[in-house]
Amino acid sequence: MSCRRSNAGRSTAGATLPHLTVRETEVAQLVADGLTNKEIMQRLRLSRRTVETHVSNIRAKLDVTSRAALAAAVIRAGQSS
Repeated sequence: MSCRRSNAGRSTAGATLPHLTVRETEVAQLVADGLTNKEIMQRLRLSRRTVETHVSNIRAKLDVTSRAALAAAVIRAGQSS
């Protein structure tokens, strides 16, 4: 059973995240929605390693050290657009 926070009132769909590719933006939004790497892998039909690489690249580009900080950056970007 996975635990997800509600994104009621927040939309990350149009989030502007500088320097991220379209696919990285998609993965970042799914992380912000609370999906695990396995769930992202299944939803986007990607390999485990590909998802891990995307998450690692996103964290480096956004200069964050955790999934929670990554999610917060996506949410902030969505609120500012």
